[in-house]
Amino acid sequence: MRMHEDEALAGGGAPDMVRGQRLDGETRARVSVVIPCHNYAQYLEEAVVSALAQEGVEVDVTIVDDASTDDSVKIARRLVDADPRVRLIAREVNLGHIHTFNEALESATAPYVVKLDPDDLLPPGSLSRSVSVLETHPDVVFVYGPVTSFSGQPPTSVRAVGARRLKIWPGRKWLTLRMKRCRNVIYQPEVMIRTSALQTVGGHRAEVPAASDLNLWLRLASQGSVARIGGVVQGFYRQHSLSMQHTVHTGKLVDFRARRDAFDLFFAEAPNTVKGLSDMRVLSRRSLAKDAVRLAFEEHEAGNPAQEYLDDAARLDSRIVRTRAWKINRRRVADPGYNGIPVRLERVRRDLAARIRFRMWRRFGI
Repeated sequence: MRMHEDEALAGGGAPDMVRGQRLDGETRARVSVVIPCHNYAQYLEEAVVSALAQEGVEVDVTIVDDASTDDSVKIARRLVDADPRVRLIAREVNLGHIHTFNEALESATAPYVVKLDPDDLLPPGSLSRSVSVLETHPDVVFVYGPVTSFSGQPPTSVRAVGARRLKIWPGRKWLTLRMKRCRNVIYQPEVMIRTSALQTVGGHRAEVPAASDLNLWLRLASQGSVARIGGVVQGFYRQHSLSMQHTVHTGKLVDFRARRDAFDLFFAEAPNTVKGLSDMRVLSRRSLAKDAVRLAFEEHEAGNPAQEYLDDAARLDSRIVRTRAWKINRRRVADPGYNGIPVRLERVRRDLAARIRFRMWRRFGI
C-alpha cells in the first residue's frame, strides 16, 4: 500500500513526449531516472544529486521507497521539496525488491529510462551520451558502457580503458555472446533502456530474484540491437557490505544457479521471432556446465565442497563428464589431497583464463 506519492514534473511534458520544451526554446531529450530504495538513507541523496546534475537532457527522478525503517523517506521528501523534478512513491508495507524494481521502472514517463540503485552514481555526461546513441540508432533497445567500482568516497576522476568508440551488436549476436560466456557483463547504473522496449518485454521476473537483471537484458536483446559506449565511464558502482550481493544473493553456488535459471526462463519465454533459439540453448547449457566445473575447481582450492557443482555440470551437459577438467575435479573430490601435475597445469590455465575474461569485459564489455 502506498503511504505517499508526490506529484512529479517530469520534464514539463506529457509521458509520450520525446523532448521537453525549455524556457529558452531549446528542446532536450527526456530521461526518467528511477531509484528503488529500501534502507539506503546514507547513500540516497548522492544518487539523486548525480542524476539531477546531468547536463544536456531533461531529467525527472522517481524514488520508490519499499517501507524503509531508516531516514530514507525523510531524505526523499526533502529532495522532493527542493527540486520539482523529483517525486516520491512511499509504501507502508514492504513488498520486496522485485516488486519495487518493477514499480520504479513502470513509473518512468520519458522515452528513455535508467534504473539507478540508491547506492550507485551517474558520472557527468552519462545520460547525454546514452541518449545520443538511442536517438541516432532507433533499432537499439538499450545501451551500456564501462563501469567503475568503488568503496568509500565516490571517484573524482576516472579513465576508462579502451578506445572511445560505439559498438552495436544485432540482438541475436549479443545474445549468442551471452550464451557463450554465460555471465552478466552489466552492473546496472551504466544502462539506459528504451522505454517502449521495456514495456514490450515487461520488467524483472520474480521467478529469478537473484538474476532478474540478467534475464531482463536477455529479453530486451530479443527485441532489437544492443549498443556499448567505449572509452568513457558510464556508471559508478558502489561496493559495500550491505549490498544485496553481500547479503541476500551471496555465494558462488547461489550466483551460478541464479544465472542458470535466468537463461532457462529466457528460453521458456523467448518469442519465436528470435532465430536459432535451440542452438543458443545448447550453447548456454554447455557454457554453464564448463563454468560449473571451473567453480568446482575454485571451491576446492578454497577448501569448500565442490560436488554440487560437478553434479550441476553433468545435468546441464552430460558430455562434460568426458572432459579432462571434470575428471580432475572428480578425482580431487574423491581424494582432497591430490595435487598432481594435471592439477597444477589446470591452476595455471584457469588463472590465465580469468585474466583474459576480465580484460575482455573491461575493454569490450563482453
